[in-house]
Amino acid sequence: MEINRRQFLKWLTIAPAVSSSFSLAAKAEDSQAIIDGQALYASASQGDDGLYYIHVVNSEGHELMRHPVPDRAHQVISHPTRPWILGIARRPGTFIEIVDYQTLTLVKRVESEPGYHLYGHAQVTDDGRYIITTENNMATDEGMVIVRDIEDDFAVVKRFRTQGIGPHQVILSRDQKTLVVANGGIRTEGREKTNLDTMKPSLVYLDAHSGALLEQAFLADEYHQCSIRHIDLSAQGQVIIAMQYQGHPADQVPIMASHRRGEPLRPLEIPPALQSQLDQYCGSACFDQSGLYAAVSAPRGDQVMIWDMMDYTLIGTVKTKDGCGLARTHKAGEFIVSTGRGRLYHVDVAGLERKAIRFDATPVHWDNHLFPVIA
Repeated sequence: MEINRRQFLKWLTIAPAVSSSFSLAAKAEDSQAIIDGQALYASASQGDDGLYYIHVVNSEGHELMRHPVPDRAHQVISHPTRPWILGIARRPGTFIEIVDYQTLTLVKRVESEPGYHLYGHAQVTDDGRYIITTENNMATDEGMVIVRDIEDDFAVVKRFRTQGIGPHQVILSRDQKTLVVANGGIRTEGREKTNLDTMKPSLVYLDAHSGALLEQAFLADEYHQCSIRHIDLSAQGQVIIAMQYQGHPADQVPIMASHRRGEPLRPLEIPPALQSQLDQYCGSACFDQSGLYAAVSAPRGDQVMIWDMMDYTLIGTVKTKDGCGLARTHKAGEFIVSTGRGRLYHVDVAGLERKAIRFDATPVHWDNHLFPVIA
């Protein structure tokens, strides 16, 4: 799909204002780590040797760190005040691998408590004190948020129920007061899904200090098999949601949605001809630096969709084979995409152009997520 003239003119009109008005907010939230003038990004991978790794690469594709991990990692994030990378084990893994990307040394391998496993996602508080993960209490099948104190040798200090099962991605609000959690709704035994007929996904907002439920949003009952998995939160408080449908492949159901506090979940309309290509599966979701645009990947359909989140319209798509990882750059309207085939690309909103980034190390297969390294 190509960007239409109305949308392109709209972009040209707002782009200068976006760049100036959001630059200070961006610095306050996520000042991106820069080495030799290049921004840094983190991801997990599987190498051609069959082993699993976590990485730091720069925006020109130069690899700064490749660290082996005991099994497949999912999300890889950074510590806001220390040169640490945290690789979170994919469900039902139990490790958080913490590595210093400057000294290339292992800081700590944190293990889940007995009877718990991770769902592959985490956040670190802005002060650098606490790690927040989504986990499963295997005895009760309750979704849990677990808080660990870095200064107390990563001891668990709080446990919150997520008011659902199968919690996946968790986002901490900019003011550090609210946790936004995607409850996927799927009960599992290992990798096997055991409750597809009764699943009930939800998006929840929890008080970050007490765990109290602030708000919970559900899809309509007929869409109860649309698993809410990956989310991003804009500076304006808008959530973009990527879903994975667990029902019949031919069903006409939403696989993307948006939400604002106090409103119902709003499914986003994908043209039927496009949706038929996506295999009912969205991967990552990511706002650009301005919060006005969002990218959602559909790796099984080889597409990255670009959305105008002011009027909930699909601007267009960029064809990217097995593209799933998404990260914003410091520029409004620009993303970096990683693929399971080991490629990296710059993608911009204005022209829906895809520009290859040459990865200069031994080839790997990038995992589902890509995130800016913050400092």
